Amino acid sequence: MVYNAPEIKTFNSFVSNLLSKANISHSGIIYLIGHNTKVTKTIPKEVFDYYKTEVDKHIDGNVIYLPKKNNLIRCIVLYGKDKNYANLLDLGANLSNTLENGNWKIHTILNNKNLYKFLLGWGLGQYNFKNKNIFNCIQIPSHINKKILISTLAGIFYGKELINLPSSDMGPDSLEKSFNDFAAYHKANAITIHGKDISEGFPLIYAVGKASLEAPRLLELNWGNSKHPTIILIGKGVCFDTGGLDLKPSQYMRNMKKDMGGAASVLSLAHIIMESKLKINLKVLIPTVNNDIGPDAMRPGDVFHSRIGKTVEIGNTDAEGRLILADSLSYASEFKPKLIIDFATLTGAARVALGPDLPAYFTNSDSLASLLNKISSTNNDPLWRLPIYQPYENRLNSDVADTNNISADSFAGAIIAALFLNKFVKKNINWLHVDTYAWNEGIKLGAVKGGDILGVRSIYDLIKSYISNL
Repeated sequence: MVYNAPEIKTFNSFVSNLLSKANISHSGIIYLIGHNTKVTKTIPKEVFDYYKTEVDKHIDGNVIYLPKKNNLIRCIVLYGKDKNYANLLDLGANLSNTLENGNWKIHTILNNKNLYKFLLGWGLGQYNFKNKNIFNCIQIPSHINKKILISTLAGIFYGKELINLPSSDMGPDSLEKSFNDFAAYHKANAITIHGKDISEGFPLIYAVGKASLEAPRLLELNWGNSKHPTIILIGKGVCFDTGGLDLKPSQYMRNMKKDMGGAASVLSLAHIIMESKLKINLKVLIPTVNNDIGPDAMRPGDVFHSRIGKTVEIGNTDAEGRLILADSLSYASEFKPKLIIDFATLTGAARVALGPDLPAYFTNSDSLASLLNKISSTNNDPLWRLPIYQPYENRLNSDVADTNNISADSFAGAIIAALFLNKFVKKNINWLHVDTYAWNEGIKLGAVKGGDILGVRSIYDLIKSYISNL
């Protein structure tokens, strides 16, 4: 054990310090000025006059330092001129890594919504797995919702940390430990389903994880008021994926510690929900396994029962995530929730179609899709709908079972996976499936390479809007 299982309180504390004045010697003021801004009370005349002399050669995001005044570092940052910095979240992330280390205040005429995006980006730019020092604090203006900002950043940092831990320190045992700590922090009820209850009640989860030294299990968290709408979140928790006997090539296996990125995403989302005290009856389900090889490993051509009795032929052992989700979706359906949402690092096909930064989503509800499209397009947290295209379902036909877990060819891989999952959701239940990458290649502004939490902010807003209309 090199790394301990992460604790959510650590990240709440980190973010709280990040968003307040810390014990750093340098203090400064950022004058965030929009292109073509006119003089205002927010920007002192001497600063505005200096800005006018520099604006013609000023590039968005560049920092212009002014002479110190009363030992304060002062700088001007322009936005809104260059399309590459139209995204205030990216601007905030980049600035928090560009400015001199210290305590910063911000002066700007940005409205609350856009200032919140800038501050969120500032915070996101401060996460680093290997270095937990805070380099740039920023004081939050009183009119900004500090609680939701802290909970969002803390949840995202916690999720990133779970993904970034090496699988030697974040297997099913450690994930369960972190999960139990998370539940205790939120005064939620945590249950671990394991042993005979898994092998008999969740045979697909058992089939995937039975070759591992760390036994397969289903982690369950319950929080909220049973009188409120039941919302169930499911996260794929494959702590390491070798591909099973259909072994992955080494270049594709290298980062498979991130195959529990779905679990990390739903815990991030659950943290924001619980800190915000949304009026829902929340259940979180995380099927957690290692997809290892060994004498007990499932084999291509094997047939297993599922929780609901449907038999599944294993066309490929590397299509394991959909198997553990299938039993979890069946279990979730038994509670007759208003909405089921799952996150999973499920298919390479979704990455080929949409790239690493744009998660694909599927849903059986057009009204949910319409709402999510509207939310994600304005949130700087995009998702893109792909269809559950029923004519492709016959590609999952099997000669020896009710269904195969893959199709015979590589066409429409993300859609095929969604069609498989759809077989295990009761038809009258609203369901949304997010196929995420959960990884940042280190190209995005202000972000370091490693685990990433995508789509969670938009899904939180979706849930908030959805329950308000029930």
